[in-house]
Formats: sequence, C-alpha cells, structure tokens
Amino acid sequence: MVFGEDGRALTTWSSTKKKNGKRYRYYISARDTKEFAGASGLPRLPAAELEAVVVEQLRAILRSPPICQKASELCNIDEAKVTVALSQIDEVWEQLFPNEQTRIVQLLIKKVIVTPSSIDIRLRNNGIEKLVLEITDPLDENEVAA
Repeated sequence: MVFGEDGRALTTWSSTKKKNGKRYRYYISARDTKEFAGASGLPRLPAAELEAVVVEQLRAILRSPPICQKASELCNIDEAKVTVALSQIDEVWEQLFPNEQTRIVQLLIKKVIVTPSSIDIRLRNNGIEKLVLEITDPLDENEVAA
C-alpha cells in the first residue's frame, strides 16, 4: 500500500537493539534492498511515524466538507447526518481495535505515495461510500442496546 514516487513498493524492515531489546520498524524502498542503500532517494522512514501521519491525514480528509457532501450524495443520506458521523471519527478511532483500524484504512486508501518532501494519499473510489454506509446504518430494530 506504501510506494515511492518511482512506483516501487516500500516494505517494512525491523531491527532490534541488543542492549535493551527494543524493536524498531521502518519502511524502506524495495529499490534500496535490491540495488544499494539510498538508491531510491528516500531515507528509512520510521513505521510508527509514517503510519500516524497517514491516519491523521485520512481523518482530516474524512472531516472535510467536500467529502461529507460527496458521501451524502453517493449514499443518498442527509448531509448533516453524514457530517456528524464523520466528525466523530477521531473520538471513535482510538476506541477501535488495531485490526479494525487496519480494515478501515484498507477500505479507504488505495495507495500512499512517499517522496522526499511529501506524502500523497490516494483514496479508493468507493471506500468512503462503504464507510459512510457502515457508520450511518441504523441499528436493527431487533438488536438490544447493551
């Protein structure tokens, strides 16, 4: 899902410090692993930092008025309802299990392109529609609130 500007995938790589056993995860270019370190022009990118930036940008995109309007039109749902639902993404996000966070990211993001100076997130065409339908779907009348 993460690529360099040359179109080659970035892969995760990890190392562990012998002294304290702490594990470090990075994204590195496939080009760097096949050719030589630095061939891609990208540094090793700390995985936690890159992932946090992508999620932060994704949440900002979801709260933006154009996305709320588009999602409303796509799903034929009142824009105010969509805006309220998407504005709660920050509050809900931290409560989700990591697997659910990953599922949502994969539902929404087609590709992340990393350059030495920017991160470009490409969304899936129907990802927002699917997410909006999930979070605005009213509870089944047969379900009992716990």
